Amino acid sequence: MSRPYDLVIENGTIHTPSSSFKADIAVLDGKISAIGGPFTEAAKRVDAKGLAVLPGLWHVHCHFREPGHTYKEDFQTGSAAAAVGGVTMCIDMTNNTPHPTTLEDYEMKKALVAPKAHVDYALYGGGLYPRTVEALAKAGAIGIKIFNTRHIKEVYPYISELGVLDHGILFELYEATRDMGLVASVHHDDPEWCKRLTFRDYIDKGRTDAMAYHESFSKGYMYGHGMVAGLAASLYYARICGVKLHVLHLGVMPKGANEMVHHAKYDLGQDVSCELELGTMFMNRAQMEKVGPRTYNWAYDPEAGWDAIKDGTADMIVLEHAPHSKEDVDPGWKDLFSVPLGVTGAQEYIPLLMNAVNEGRLSLNDVARLAAEAPARRFGIFPRKGVIQPGADADFTIVDMSREGVFRNEDMLSRTGFSSWEGMATKGAATHTIVRGTIVAQDGKLVGAPGFGRFVPGTAASA
Repeated sequence: MSRPYDLVIENGTIHTPSSSFKADIAVLDGKISAIGGPFTEAAKRVDAKGLAVLPGLWHVHCHFREPGHTYKEDFQTGSAAAAVGGVTMCIDMTNNTPHPTTLEDYEMKKALVAPKAHVDYALYGGGLYPRTVEALAKAGAIGIKIFNTRHIKEVYPYISELGVLDHGILFELYEATRDMGLVASVHHDDPEWCKRLTFRDYIDKGRTDAMAYHESFSKGYMYGHGMVAGLAASLYYARICGVKLHVLHLGVMPKGANEMVHHAKYDLGQDVSCELELGTMFMNRAQMEKVGPRTYNWAYDPEAGWDAIKDGTADMIVLEHAPHSKEDVDPGWKDLFSVPLGVTGAQEYIPLLMNAVNEGRLSLNDVARLAAEAPARRFGIFPRKGVIQPGADADFTIVDMSREGVFRNEDMLSRTGFSSWEGMATKGAATHTIVRGTIVAQDGKLVGAPGFGRFVPGTAASA
């Protein structure tokens, strides 16, 4: 008698970027073994009748704050929140202390977080020293993250030392990243422009409360026109260098950013990709006024964001998870220019995304493409991940599109203890988060153990 499958997912509807169909999935040794069915012999079964079976969804913009700032979040709490929300794969950012800009610090971070992860994960290498990019790439960096920015008041999370404002160094980082075949992922800005106008019109006039801050954002001072200006220079330098550029925070920036990226991709043929920040598009003025400094800004033009998906400007979607403690952010009610924004998004990402599907903004096929296949392809992990086909990792996000919920602070697994989306109602949520054939979260409860998640190295990793 042949060996039984480890897991069979049966009676569900599979959604890929190109099609939706009913079939069963058999899993063996953490990989997808067969699709079709029925499969009679299995150690465990998941009945997905009436449910949507998606390839395991990625969260490509997580700040799990480890090492150095674990009172805000750590890899265990952050990845647990992601797992419960329906995320199977996370990419973690670099603004830690020490930041992973050298081989020694990168390896230290790898060792530190390995026993804590609930889902699979990748780690960016910090883009600061062109001479260290090769070592970071060979150590497994998924890409090189560059902060082409500084906060106007030198406030964390924009560690001042990480800011690469010298375009000569930026170009050398692009050259080094290109030579290793990795993606350069960049937070763009023109911080001196932002600083001058924000101080002139707000801080120097004593207008620093949360409402003043959001007014400055609406004028394009904070996270606005400066980001587009920084992107303009970066696109040109990346083009003449030939690096694979990945634009962070599309959706935060004014519409001009979309136009520039679309031109670079489709008129100039440049190798550039974008992640569309959905948080700004889901946020509204009433929610912002309720949670104040515990949130992100709203989009300058939400429709431009949805158009960016339709016209191919946006390659993938994300709801940034950038947590901070209440003690860090709550003084922002009086002076939001002097504290970080406490946006949460690991646990809330999939419910908000499914709510958008139920509203007709996206299809489940779009989600499979934008939150699974596209990031797997861009970061060189396809077809190991991001796809439902034999031989791929058995990662699945199974969703009940009729499940309703309301975000409550007390339900959040993030160490922050609050949600930027407190009180918001959604329809559609994950019932099962399955990583390499193992259920790590089910029906809103964590069932996996820390340390199960594996490090996924980038394409330049040494064998």
